[in-house]
Amino acid sequence: MSAPAFRQVAADSAEVAALKVKTNLLSQSLSPKVISFTDEFFAEVTNLFKDEEAVFLPEAFTDRGKWMDGWETKRHNKSYDWAILQLGYAGTIYGLDVDTSHFTGNHAPVVSLEAANATEEEVRAGKAQFEEILPKVNMNPGSHHYFVFEAPTKVYTHLRLNNYPDGGIARLRVYGQVVPQTLVASTTEAGLVDLAFVGNGGRAVACSNQHFCSPSNLLLPGRGKTMGDGWETRRSRTPNHNDWVIIKLGVSGYVDKVEFDTYQFCGNFPPLVTLHGTVSSEDIPADDAQWTEIISGVPLTASAQHFIEATGGKDTAFSHVKFTMYPDGGIKRIRVNGRAAN
Repeated sequence: MSAPAFRQVAADSAEVAALKVKTNLLSQSLSPKVISFTDEFFAEVTNLFKDEEAVFLPEAFTDRGKWMDGWETKRHNKSYDWAILQLGYAGTIYGLDVDTSHFTGNHAPVVSLEAANATEEEVRAGKAQFEEILPKVNMNPGSHHYFVFEAPTKVYTHLRLNNYPDGGIARLRVYGQVVPQTLVASTTEAGLVDLAFVGNGGRAVACSNQHFCSPSNLLLPGRGKTMGDGWETRRSRTPNHNDWVIIKLGVSGYVDKVEFDTYQFCGNFPPLVTLHGTVSSEDIPADDAQWTEIISGVPLTASAQHFIEATGGKDTAFSHVKFTMYPDGGIKRIRVNGRAAN
């Protein structure tokens, strides 16, 4: 099978902006795994998963040499290095960012990428069938390399990153769409499913503002580590302002209970919020979409979980919800707990 058609695009292109609203299937926050690798003499493979940008610390050294924020193998490989990685969740891939930031005289000069859809046991036993999705491409030192596929790939669970012949790669970002193998149950409401959870395929598709951090963080597992992995908008100075985010549910369903978590947002949480739902076959509902109130204006408090029962739209299987903050602020997580329509 030939590799899917792709093209390399500039970092400031519209294609990259569109990629970045997808889910990074290798994000550290989704708990991906390293299955196996040939070498990590200078720097560990797990650094590829980090969400933050790579850093360079001039004075930092280890007993093996210069500390680097990425995956770096030893020199003089007569073959090539590789690492097999398990995605946080199975999904289709729309594009990639192979990032060699701060690797200047020691970057991987050429990489390729293979993918497989298999169980972890099959991969560890060497029984998975890997197929090429990105042929050998040249890498530049200290650069982001963005690749966009002409169409989303098949569903994959694992990747093999090939590093020819050796060297360093700071990050590998795999932008795609989660395809749930089984729906993940709500962590707080027995018998319900978090319809918006990233592991169930939920994603933020539009927002009014993301000045400080992305609304995609709202759907991640857990409660997060810092205020930086929630969604926070800039301060508004306009009367009657509000900020909003539209979330495409991973599976259409009936909303029963919602959680709004302002963990670590203490002086900047939104004083009042609402939640509405709609039904649309589009990723982003049309401007004239009809929104039904699910939860009317409720006040939030600092750094707390707020569990609220839906008061409207209980008989409608919504495909999208719209969360609105009055006037602005930050929130860590939103859980839309309900029953899948199918």
